[in-house]
Formats: sequence, C-alpha cells, structure tokens
Amino acid sequence: MSEQPEADASLNELRDGLKEIREAQQRREGDLKALHDRFGTLSGGLEVLGGRAKELALQVESVSSATEELREGLSRTQSELGQVKAELTDFRSQYERDQAVLAAQFELDRITEEWQRRFGNREKVRSLARGLVKQLTPQLVKSGVLRTDNLRLFVEKHLVHDPDFWLAHATLAVAARLDGDDEVRLTAMGQAQGLDLGKANLFFSLAAARTGEHERAGNWMDGYLQHAVDPDRLGRDFLVVLDAVASRELGDLAHSYARQVMVRWGTEAAAGGTAARASVRRWTPQLRKLLASPGDRFESLGQAYDGDWPALLEHWRLATVTTGTLAHLRKEFPPPTRTASTPGRVRYAETAIDRLIGHLEPDEAALHTKKEALRRFIEHRGNEEAAQEEHELRQGADAEVMDFTTLLDNAVFKPSQIALGDDARRLALMQMLPNLCTAAGDLVAASLSHRPQSIRIVIQGWHTRLPTDPAASIDGKSLADALETELLERTEADAAAVDRNLPRRVGGTAGGLSALVLAPFLLGGFLLALALLVGAFAGVWGLLDVTRVPAERGRIREAGVVRRQSAQRRLQDVLSRRIEFFAEWNEHVARLPELCAWDPTGK
Repeated sequence: MSEQPEADASLNELRDGLKEIREAQQRREGDLKALHDRFGTLSGGLEVLGGRAKELALQVESVSSATEELREGLSRTQSELGQVKAELTDFRSQYERDQAVLAAQFELDRITEEWQRRFGNREKVRSLARGLVKQLTPQLVKSGVLRTDNLRLFVEKHLVHDPDFWLAHATLAVAARLDGDDEVRLTAMGQAQGLDLGKANLFFSLAAARTGEHERAGNWMDGYLQHAVDPDRLGRDFLVVLDAVASRELGDLAHSYARQVMVRWGTEAAAGGTAARASVRRWTPQLRKLLASPGDRFESLGQAYDGDWPALLEHWRLATVTTGTLAHLRKEFPPPTRTASTPGRVRYAETAIDRLIGHLEPDEAALHTKKEALRRFIEHRGNEEAAQEEHELRQGADAEVMDFTTLLDNAVFKPSQIALGDDARRLALMQMLPNLCTAAGDLVAASLSHRPQSIRIVIQGWHTRLPTDPAASIDGKSLADALETELLERTEADAAAVDRNLPRRVGGTAGGLSALVLAPFLLGGFLLALALLVGAFAGVWGLLDVTRVPAERGRIREAGVVRRQSAQRRLQDVLSRRIEFFAEWNEHVARLPELCAWDPTGK
C-alpha cells in the first residue's frame, strides 16, 4: 500500500518535469522563430547593403577615372604653364635686351653727334691730308688744275676750330710747300712738331717718300726713330713703318738710319727697361733648339765607350749649332730675288701713312672706344658677354706691343707670330747676327772644352785608349792583334781550368772501386746490392771525367773563336765610327767662321 503513493508521486514529478520541458521547448521555438524573423530582416538588410556597395563601387570607379583625368589635365596645365613661364621669361629677357639695345642705340647716336660736333673737322682734315700725300695732287697743282690757295684756306678754316690738331698743321705745311711759301711751311712744321714730334716727323718722312724725295724722307725718318720710338713698346704701326724702311721705299738713307738706330738699341747700356735687350745669352735657348741629333749612327761607339756617353754626345751636339743655325737661316732667309727696281713702289709706305693719318688722338680715342663697345653690343643684340669678348679681342689686337728683343726673336725664329715682311725680317737678322755668332761661338767653345784628348774603349773586357783626333794615326792591326791575343789567352786559361777537377777523377774512381771490393765482405742482402750500385755509379762518374775534359775544352775553344770574331768586328766598327764621330765634330766646329761671315742679303 505504501508503494502506490510513492509511484504516484514519481509520476507527478515526471509529469511536472515533462511539462517544464515542453514549456521550455515552446519558449525555445518562440526564440528560434524570433531569431528567424530577425535573420530574415538582417538578410534583407544585407541585400540592400550589397546593392548600395555595388553602387558605391561604381561611384568610386567613376570618381577614380575622373580623378585620373583631372590629374592628366593638371599635368598638361602645369606643362603649359611652365612653357608659358619660360616663354614669358624669354620674352621678358629679350624685351630687356631690346630695351638695352635701344638705349645703346640712343647712346651711340648721342656719342656720334658729339663726335661729329667735336671732331668732324678732323675727318675732313684727314681726307685732305690723304689727298695731298698722293702723287696725283702735286701733279694737279703743277699743271694748274688745282689751286693751293683753296687748300690752304680750307685747312686754315679748320685750324680756327681745332688749333691743337697736329695733322692740320702738318697738312698746311705740305700745302704751303706745294705753293712755294717757305715761311708758312716752316711755321706749320714747327707747330706740328710742337704738338706731336713723332707723328709729325713720320708724316713728313712718308709724305716726302711719296713724292720721291728720299733724302728728305731719310732725314725726317731719322728724327722719328731717334726721338719718337720707344724700343720697349713697339706697336703695329711701327712694324708697318719698319717694313717700309726695310723695303727701301723711303730710300737708302732712311734704311741706313734705321740700321744705326737698331744697332744703338741693341748695344745701349743695360739700364732700366733695356737691360735684357740683345743680350748674347738671350739667343742661346733658341740656338739650342737648332742642335742636330745623330740618331743611332754611333750606337756601337757609345756601347764600347768607357765613360759618360750621353754627356759626350751632348757636347758633340753643341758643336752642331753652326750647321743647325746656318740651315735655319738659309731656309728662312733665302737670297732675295733681284728684280728691276720699280720707282714709286710704296706698298708699305702707303699703308703706314694711311694708318698714321687715321690714328685717333687721345681725346678721340675715349669716345671711339665707347662707340665701338656700343656697336658690338648692338650687333650682338644685347648679349653683353659676347659683345665684351669681341670688343676685348679687337682692342687687344690693336694694342699689341712688344719690346725690341721680342721683335728680333719673332722676326728670326718665330715669323708666324709677327706681321713683318721679308725685308724687315732680314734687317732684324742683320742686327742680331753678330750676337747669334757670339752665342754660337760660346756653345762651340763649351763643346771643345769638354772634348777629351782620348777616349777609353772596352770590348769584352779588353780595353785601350783611342785619340779623339780623327786624323791621328792608329795601328789597327796592332790593336786587332792585341785584342786577339788577350781573348785567346783568356780562352786558353778557361780551357786549362777544366783539367783541375782531380777530386772527381780520383775520389770517384777510388771510392767506387773500394765499394765494389769491400762491400761483399761487409754487407749482405739488400744493403749489399745498394752498396754495389752506388759503388758502380761512383766509379763510372769518376772515369767519365777523363772524356769530359777534352770535350769541355773543345767547346770553350769554339766559343772563344766566335767571341774573338765578334770582338774583331766590333773593334773595326768602333774604329770606323770614332773617325766619323770626331770628324763630324770637327766639321761642325769649322763652320763657325762660315756662320759669322754669312750675309743675309745674299751678297
């Protein structure tokens, strides 16, 4: 009875548990349904989000494409802006240059007007002076076609405006001479010389030469050379005058005066700026460049010479200064061609007087320099650097000066560096030829002072002394016999020395025989065989010395024959080269009088 209630109670508990489970399951189903509903909602949201994401991706791609196009556009714009900026910069630079060129043109016009106002009369005087120094003008005056009164009035009119212009007074003197008015001529000459002595003297000299009055031309030229030429500052104008004088376009008297003045320049006291002029030492480096080289003709003599061969060869080369200098002078100054004289040939004199008349005075030169600089600037369209470079080149070429020594050096040794004619170069050479002769003589004396009386020759250990006089008698046969004897004795001594190897012959033979005889009694087995082998080898080595000696002696004697033959050929070659070497040395030395007596005029 008690068990029934317990079972009912257990069933009730099970029913309650099942009920709770069912209720829990219902709650879970409700939760799952709610979750399902929420999942559906979320799925819809995700689909919407996916659509929006696709739309955004399309929009981003569109924006990226637009951005790329914008970037390319910006790049093109930047490039175009850079080009525009460069063009603007170039335009601005060109505009500034154009403005500078325009300003330079205005300044050039202003300076030109000032030039015309201040110096316009001088150009007219120069034009008149050029006409007066031509031969045609005096002929017109003599024939009565041209009146000198008009010429004088014209010049005097300009003298009123510019009394300090030397050329106006000089031109008046020439006009007065044509008119026969000595008083006016002398007064005008004095005025011209007072204003510029050098230019006036040169003008009168060149003007006289144009009319064939060579004596007057020479006298005026003497005054010009004596008082107006600085030997330390010789310019292009002087070179043209020197060409005219050297070509005798101004007559023999002017040529003679020029030679005297150049001699004075070359021999005046070593003081001030003329200290280094025409020094004998000045020409030694140039003469050294003319020394000859023998090449390898005397190589065998040099190899046999027992001494400082390069020093001896250098002293031999010093003697070649005579031959080298003569060859250079004859090449550069061939005998002048003797053609029929042509009166009135004034090629250099015409150039000289044109340059003199056109030479600007100091007050003109300042404005002229400004004008030329402005012209270069305008020609180069405002390129200041290029204009300045060209201007400096022109100024440097026009202002090139040199001292008298440099003129002589260029005229004789560097003709391509100086604009000088053949006659002027020949005149310069005549001035420096005595100094060249003295310098060459010093080199020859130095050559002879280092020439020994004899030289020591060594051939394969045999040595002897040979005289440096090529004419000295030498017994070649005795030398050859002495060489042969010494080398033969040396060969025989070497051959005899081969027979002195007694330890090998005695020791090897005795040792080998001892080993062969005693070994069987003392040793056995392997040691006996080894001892017998060593003994046999030692005995053969000792006995072979008997045949080695004659063979070695024969080889030494054969080598001695070859050596003696080579030595004899070497001796004969050395003897021949000695004569040739010192004979040429004497020949070069003997040409010094020929060099000193050489006449550049070809007489």
